[in-house]
Amino acid sequence: MNPSNPGWLKEFVDFRKSEFESNQESKKVRQGKTPDQSFYGLIQPTGIMYGCPVGTYGFDDEHLWTENDRTKILLLDSLINIAELYSEESVEGIDTFEHLVEHTLEVVVEYYRAVYPEISIATKTWLGKKKDPYKIAEQIIERRVNLTNNKNSFFLSSFFSRSQLFLDIYIFGQWTHTKPDNVLLEFFKSEKEELTFTSVKVIAAAAHANSVIEDEERMLFEHFISNIELSAEKKRVANEYFEHGMGIQEIPIQESDPWIIRKFFLEMATLTICSDKKIELSERIFLEDFNESLGFNNDDFDISLLSVEGFLLQNWSSLDNIHEKMDYKAVSEEYVERMIKMSRSHIKRLETKLLEDHQLVSVIKRGHSNVLSEDDKLLIRSKFIKILQSIPNFRVLVLPDIFLNYENLLRIIPKEMITKVISQE
Repeated sequence: MNPSNPGWLKEFVDFRKSEFESNQESKKVRQGKTPDQSFYGLIQPTGIMYGCPVGTYGFDDEHLWTENDRTKILLLDSLINIAELYSEESVEGIDTFEHLVEHTLEVVVEYYRAVYPEISIATKTWLGKKKDPYKIAEQIIERRVNLTNNKNSFFLSSFFSRSQLFLDIYIFGQWTHTKPDNVLLEFFKSEKEELTFTSVKVIAAAAHANSVIEDEERMLFEHFISNIELSAEKKRVANEYFEHGMGIQEIPIQESDPWIIRKFFLEMATLTICSDKKIELSERIFLEDFNESLGFNNDDFDISLLSVEGFLLQNWSSLDNIHEKMDYKAVSEEYVERMIKMSRSHIKRLETKLLEDHQLVSVIKRGHSNVLSEDDKLLIRSKFIKILQSIPNFRVLVLPDIFLNYENLLRIIPKEMITKVISQE
């Protein structure tokens, strides 16, 4: 499949249908306690939330796709997944799935025509003949993604341009379970603009966290402002925010706002600050204060840091443009330290899970007196990752299994657990 060629949307929809028919668990949805958390579990691992599309589907020629290609596929796939998440109809058989996809494409066209009229496409020819809905949806998605095109190779410039697609998906989720009239239509348009403007404020506040505006921060801000849909007056105000800074209390996000939106802006601020290699004390204090203002607790803060760092570590090899600005060793060490802290705070749960796995216990005991084979190490690694995933705070967190090799996991799993297993008769 080549997403650069016309007809890619129909090909991908056919692929999704065949995947559903052969394996209804192919999406690997990470179920949260709430729809918002499930939304996060679906979207965060793909990278579209961070403006870095990294999701893969197993196509042979996927390595040849451009970033634009990948973004188009991920945007379409995310819209389908979110429509399914909020669907009132249980999607179990292929018939209901096909109906969901067909209906979703119609809603996608309606949504973008209403909220982004600048990229709308006529649904009928000048002779009044109805156009192919697949072609209309394909052209609209291409136009939307093209609005976020970024010629600057700087990682954060791409992040702040592409990350606005996350807001598309969020508002689309609301759109799918409402019947927009003129009043609601104006609400959604206003919400889009206000959330975009809030993004500007979060960037400005995070950039001033250490009282120093770096050249890269100024460059990304100017790029971001020039590539978003805001009135001239709001762009003028945004530049003032950036030049003079602003307090957390001036960022219009409240504890009562949706969990997923608060999570998005916290991680937007986190990634902004993480871009400067190491989080300084003043920047950490800013993030902690921002986290508290959003109504999150200390564990929530650590989970967001783990989410951002874990995403970077998992996809380090494919994010070439972060290597000059970020220190892999610093990011990995901070990640391991946070994982050690989290595992120790849940040691009883981890210990119970470990002792319940008799195969794992047997291999650990054997390793105390013998050299473990590579197969043994792989088994320990896969089972330790599964045990860590049982921590409630990790319900929708994807652990970077590429980074979590055997050696790193031995650092993270509390040594007392291993000692207890070895000492058992």
